[in-house]
Amino acid sequence: MSVYNALGSAIYSRLTGGTALIAALGGTAIYRTVAPDTAGYPRVVFSHVTGGPDNITPSDNRTQIVQIMSWSDNQSEAGSIDALVSTLLHRYSLSVTGYTVWWCARETEYSLVEIPPNADPIFGVGADYRIRLDLT
Repeated sequence: MSVYNALGSAIYSRLTGGTALIAALGGTAIYRTVAPDTAGYPRVVFSHVTGGPDNITPSDNRTQIVQIMSWSDNQSEAGSIDALVSTLLHRYSLSVTGYTVWWCARETEYSLVEIPPNADPIFGVGADYRIRLDLT
């Protein structure tokens, strides 16, 4: 399995296993890369941003950056959901099939607003997570 697929599965499993997060979302409104048009708010969307081999040792060390955004039509709610995501992932050792994770840390943070045509604003709050892992 590619690191991209294995990491995506691990993040999805970790987030959907967070009972406080699922309660705040009103269900498993967690999506990889893009939410479907029919998805309501609030929701969480995560996507792979960049990554690859570190090439600093003979072993297969890798660094991956994943952006995780909480979206809501209420800015405060988006921030609260983002805090729940951070609690689940920041400095947590993910279980990634085929890899040993030795670092998962929250880094660059975002606060966004989107104003769709003829609609109310949608607020996004989230961060990039740097995940360092080794092929086992």
